[in-house]
Amino acid sequence: MEVPTLYQYVCFQDEPEMSLLAEQRRQLGAFIRTHRAQLTAPDAGLPPYPVARRRTPGLRREEVAQLCGVSTTWYTWMEQGRDISISPSALARLADALRLSGAERTYLFELARKRDPAAPAGETRGAEPVPSRRSRR
Repeated sequence: MEVPTLYQYVCFQDEPEMSLLAEQRRQLGAFIRTHRAQLTAPDAGLPPYPVARRRTPGLRREEVAQLCGVSTTWYTWMEQGRDISISPSALARLADALRLSGAERTYLFELARKRDPAAPAGETRGAEPVPSRRSRR
């Protein structure tokens, strides 16, 4: 086993933080892949599949990309967990295309670390109410 040099230690000491971001991207990809597999063409408003057997369940990547108005390549990269820029409006269209519930939509935006444009303006996720002080008598 090779012992890291001082240069390697100083330059690469932040790798655990980077892997956390990579882990979140992987989770985001797995999340949308799971929901894509659960959605059928008629559910998404597309014409029914031909009689031919599909290799994977659910919609194809191309179909989801078309439904949310993004390129197939960009959608594929997002599903693969690549480091790409995702706008809140693109995530909102993806959530609509995948027919996500409110909780699933919230989770999608939390994974992407973006604010949902459809969320109420005053909503703050994760904030706890400040306890009121009672006067002592």
